Amino acid sequence: MEFFRRLDRAWARWEGWLTVAVLLSMVFVAGFAAGVRNLTRFDVQWANELLTDMEWADSYLRKATMWLAFLGASLAAHYRKNINIDVLLRLAPLKSKYIMHAIAGVVGGAITLALAYSLAAAVTLNLKERPIEYELLGNDGALHVCDASPEQLQQLEGVERPSIFCGIRSVLNAVGIPAETPGAAFQIVVPIMFIAIGFRYICYGIGAAIAVNQGEAAMERAEAEEQARLAEVHAAVSGERKGSPPTDPSASGGGVP
Repeated sequence: MEFFRRLDRAWARWEGWLTVAVLLSMVFVAGFAAGVRNLTRFDVQWANELLTDMEWADSYLRKATMWLAFLGASLAAHYRKNINIDVLLRLAPLKSKYIMHAIAGVVGGAITLALAYSLAAAVTLNLKERPIEYELLGNDGALHVCDASPEQLQQLEGVERPSIFCGIRSVLNAVGIPAETPGAAFQIVVPIMFIAIGFRYICYGIGAAIAVNQGEAAMERAEAEEQARLAEVHAAVSGERKGSPPTDPSASGGGVP
């Protein structure tokens, strides 16, 4: 199980960095779009043209909000911060508590993976749908605008190749994931995060079952590790650092001499 714990921590770090990157990009896009929109009130010509080119900003902010929601849900599962009703866990003996952890983890993980499978099927359908604005007629039939040659694009007035999306589409196609529109590509995060949450729950349930099987000492050790982990999380949230001494009120001059 130690391998899965390390893998879980590494995945959580990656999720944390991705969450920060998405949030910063949202702040930049929203702030820049608001600034350009304010400049249009003064009839700045280049601002009017730039605002027209930034029609994608609102859609990006909506999709990025969805990413933050699912990344946050996965991180909440990692830090055991999901909403739960833990009255029985607080009152139950140690062995009964870990038996409930094992059952809840495995059952909850199985349900989450089933949801991930269902959502993956729905997202796959969306990924394969090609709207008419992303399609053009070539010599061999209909093709995606990203697959068109520069000569074919020049023959169509007002059609431009979305270079950034086409690059992402090529990467996704290389790993077997079709993507016909940027909006559908953003939805890939949904089944991926559900899979991560499901495997986390199952691993937590299996770990609890192993502790029950190994006896009282193993459960007490697991309980101590969990309490230490929670204390570390609370210290990080409150701004304290592991191993740092507690803040002394008198150190800032506000105490009574």
